[in-house]
Amino acid sequence: MMWALLLSAPVVVVALAMAWFLGRRPAGGTGERADGGEDEAFGLQLIGYPVARVDEVLEHLDAQIATNDTRLSGTPSTVSADPLAGTAISADRRGGPSQTPAVASADPVAGAAPAASGVASAKVTWRWLDLAVVAAYLGTALHVLSGLLGRTSTSYLSQGVQDHQAFEWYFGASARNVATLSNPLFSDRQNFPEGVNLMANAAVTGLGIPLAPLTLATSAHVTFFVVELLGLAGTAAAWYWFIRRRGLGRTAAAVGGWFVGFAPAMVSHANGHPNFVALFLIPVIVDRVLRLAEGDGRRRIRDGVVLGLLVTWQIFIGEEPLLLAAIGMAIAGLVLLAHRRLDVGRALPGVGLGAALCLALVAVPLWWQFAGRQSYTSIFHLPGGNDLAALWGRATRTVGADPFASAAVSMNRTEENAFFGVPLWLLAGVIVLTLVRRPAVQALAAVVLVSSWLSLGEEVLLHGRPTGIPGLWALFDQLPVIENVLPTRFVMIAVPALGGLLAIGIDAAMRRSPLGRDDADELELPAWLPRLGGWLVTAAAVVALLPVFPTALRVDPRPPVPTFFTGDAWRDWSHGGSILAVPPTDIVDARAFDWQLAADTMAFPIVEGYFVGPNGRPDRGGQYGAVRRPFSLWLYDVNAANAVTPATEAQRLQFAEDLRAWRTDAVVLPMRAETTALRDSLITVLGDPVRVEDVFVWDVRELRS
Repeated sequence: MMWALLLSAPVVVVALAMAWFLGRRPAGGTGERADGGEDEAFGLQLIGYPVARVDEVLEHLDAQIATNDTRLSGTPSTVSADPLAGTAISADRRGGPSQTPAVASADPVAGAAPAASGVASAKVTWRWLDLAVVAAYLGTALHVLSGLLGRTSTSYLSQGVQDHQAFEWYFGASARNVATLSNPLFSDRQNFPEGVNLMANAAVTGLGIPLAPLTLATSAHVTFFVVELLGLAGTAAAWYWFIRRRGLGRTAAAVGGWFVGFAPAMVSHANGHPNFVALFLIPVIVDRVLRLAEGDGRRRIRDGVVLGLLVTWQIFIGEEPLLLAAIGMAIAGLVLLAHRRLDVGRALPGVGLGAALCLALVAVPLWWQFAGRQSYTSIFHLPGGNDLAALWGRATRTVGADPFASAAVSMNRTEENAFFGVPLWLLAGVIVLTLVRRPAVQALAAVVLVSSWLSLGEEVLLHGRPTGIPGLWALFDQLPVIENVLPTRFVMIAVPALGGLLAIGIDAAMRRSPLGRDDADELELPAWLPRLGGWLVTAAAVVALLPVFPTALRVDPRPPVPTFFTGDAWRDWSHGGSILAVPPTDIVDARAFDWQLAADTMAFPIVEGYFVGPNGRPDRGGQYGAVRRPFSLWLYDVNAANAVTPATEAQRLQFAEDLRAWRTDAVVLPMRAETTALRDSLITVLGDPVRVEDVFVWDVRELRS
């Protein structure tokens, strides 16, 4: 709390200065209309122009008309704006006379540039400054993942429990499917022989298949690190590009993009959820939809096809992030539609074409996901809404945070989806109040409010105590598909919206600044005053983001892989059947995944595992892990009690039946001090083992025959 108060004070001061700066009247102006009312052009908004500059504005309008005539004649033009942005030229883009002047808006709500759809988005030219921004994003991603540098195969992200190993397994399974030309939507390398429906799991096949050569040439450990690294940096860079496409300047886009790429939710999911880290396609998809709404129809087919391909790819990377993005777009779209800033009729043909193409491409995979082998209907989750205090709290992996306070208001370390901090809320609030008449600001504010409310679950909790206030989620938690989403994740929709508000606020202050001394003299202002205002707002944004600046993710050593698997000894014991790792693989112990990856990338299957599959009941509900057989449950109990438990004759008969069902070749127990009880208990079932290097092995092929 002390951190929040200390950082909030300068933010409040600068935010108030920003409100004055953006709402001030030019020197010498009366600010009053002839009828005695206040001049609407000089309220708290970036709109309008002084009466003395009417001639200049008319020249700009004439230039825009000439540009439109040039477009109609087929000659390319560089003037552009966007319904979600301000002018096409940013004040912190220090250009010379060659820059095309932006057109002042006659609409007192639109902003300083045309805000209606129908004008193409700004073209982004990448220069060394843009590359420097991307390099800064890459540096931040390296900082977050620094614990894995040079240790991808010997360390893991421990606060994600076994999720790190699970996604490495998915990358390994995809690579094996590519190498063996197997069904890319299924794998029998765990839960043998039933297998795993990869489409019904967050298998990230959209990245695992393209990166299969990297996995086969190096390891799934390296692929996981590359996906996380480029996922974090690439998502930030994609949102930077998107904000620049909206006509905002580099400084605004750099801050907004950094926040979206490294918000607490992104860093939290980086503990083991690359499907929620590699979100670089989302801003590209949003941009394509806006492009269809803005375009003149000449490239409708091409843009529709591109949109369909992008959505298809995102489905194979992560369906849930795509669903969340669609909900956010719907909320923002309704606000823009109410202001007549979104031409749905113009976008509909291209969006429809893209949807048809996407449906044609994913029809079979979606059928496989919901009706194919090892599919399930839905999966039950315990109430998983955000605590209200989490919205302004501090995440575990942020500078100066109290991890115990964070844990008290979150589900776990991979689901700290809010935690924006008090300073960021204050600054965002001032930006909204200052620029509230902009439709884009209203749209983004609506996204933040609605998604945050949705994330609170069925009833609002404050520090774990019910408040009696109903949550918005109660209206939607029974809807198909949406019911499978954890409510806490809806607040992730607010992350790019908050980043957009920061960018708009910074850019607004920058635009209010004259570009040179001559402009300052014309407005009778000191040359330093307007420019200082823009950088003060930027400084306020940086201070507001300090409470969410990430620390490196926690990394712990992996359990060592037995030399039995790192060498070739395992080949003498694997004959097309499964290997039963003791204790059996599950959600809390996935070390056998590392054994598979070390042994020629999934060369042998294992019994049970960590995945989502059917629960074995008629309702085909989902559950984490396999439907456990008696032998597996007995081994679990022995391991938990760490005491020798002799098997009865009835149990031995049942366990032999289980080994036949699993088609097991060998039972493997690593030699560790804590496995003595497991070894002695297994002797009462399978007899004496064979010691091979650093494991005990039982050949059980005769028992299952």
